[in-house]
Amino acid sequence: MQQYTYVIIGGGIAGTTAAETIRKNDPTGSIAIVSEEPYVCYSRVLLSKPAWVLGEQPFDNVWLKKDDWYTENDIHLFKGLSAVTLDAGRKNVALSDGDELQYDKLLLATGAHNRKWNVPGADKRGIHYLRTVDDARAIGEVAQGGPKRVVMVGSACVSFEIIEILHSRGFTVTEVMREKYFFEPQLSQEGVAPIERTLEEKGITIIREMEVAEVLGGDHVVGVRLADGTELPCDIILPFIGVELPVDWLKAAGIATHKGIYANQYLETNAPDVWTAGDTAECWDLALGEAVIMGNWMSARLQGEIAGKNMAGPERTPFEQVSFHTSHGFGYLIGWTGDVRPLPDRTIVHIPIENDEQDHCRILVRHGRIIGGTTVNRPDLMSAITKLIKARVDVSGALEGLRNGNIDIKSLVL
Repeated sequence: MQQYTYVIIGGGIAGTTAAETIRKNDPTGSIAIVSEEPYVCYSRVLLSKPAWVLGEQPFDNVWLKKDDWYTENDIHLFKGLSAVTLDAGRKNVALSDGDELQYDKLLLATGAHNRKWNVPGADKRGIHYLRTVDDARAIGEVAQGGPKRVVMVGSACVSFEIIEILHSRGFTVTEVMREKYFFEPQLSQEGVAPIERTLEEKGITIIREMEVAEVLGGDHVVGVRLADGTELPCDIILPFIGVELPVDWLKAAGIATHKGIYANQYLETNAPDVWTAGDTAECWDLALGEAVIMGNWMSARLQGEIAGKNMAGPERTPFEQVSFHTSHGFGYLIGWTGDVRPLPDRTIVHIPIENDEQDHCRILVRHGRIIGGTTVNRPDLMSAITKLIKARVDVSGALEGLRNGNIDIKSLVL
């Protein structure tokens, strides 16, 4: 058994930023990071970007830290290992190799895993996921090869970006989605309509409200059979069907979980001296007044910084940030800010804008305050919405004016 002042489970941007912040605030405390991957910290943001996937940018640009950085900062990086059990009472974490780590303070920054695609034949060669640098390297090799037929399963941001990359290389792409339209429900159907038209005009086939029932072929993919019996020949399948949060192993330790790991505004869990950060953190959002999972790179980095400060102490800093992220493809810039889930307790207001053939904006309002917004090709409006969410401005008296275009949403920013 090894003893550390700080143990961090997860070697991604949240865990690594936490370790970096701890070391700045505590020069002598011992730090250990346990990472499932056999690599130092790298940028997941680059993994779906054209220049990197197509080899136009040096591969080494992906690494955010070098081995020397861990040595220089006296941080022990356990590569290629996972935490399997936690005894919060004894402050003990057991690892997959049988080793045990004793901690004074613990950070759970375990990140997310690809959701397993459980259809018959899903173990064949030619099926690629995208979560790790190894996944991205494999897709990059495919993208830099000769044109092939691809079936993309899933309709979120990464799917959209990878479709553009493959299309640029002459690949024939068929998109198969459960949803009625791309990005449902995070965008409205009206906002997505011009994007889907662009895809179809470029020869990309979109099959909506459909699932793959079976993967066809011997050892290697040769096609798929859809739930309605249609067969599509293909050489490659990319099942980008979302992520799962690894929290089951923590429930036995008494850590409060829902979809993710519950935490307060200081990123503290219900267990003493245990914090959380990153994609798995379901923390209390002061701006939104609810517990949310951010699930994006920028939030994970900032949560790691705040958790590191609070672990090193003695002051407690709340996590206060309006989460936002963007997706680029086919000439469109799509933005999400705040909580964009169209739940029953929210009022959705579509903001009329001049170029409504290509541009789009909608806000989500709860109890008179904007809590989320989506935009297409309007980063200026996204910035205004983010400021309104953070300032918790009451817009209840302006909703009708926003809806009919008599009030410019940017004029409401304080």
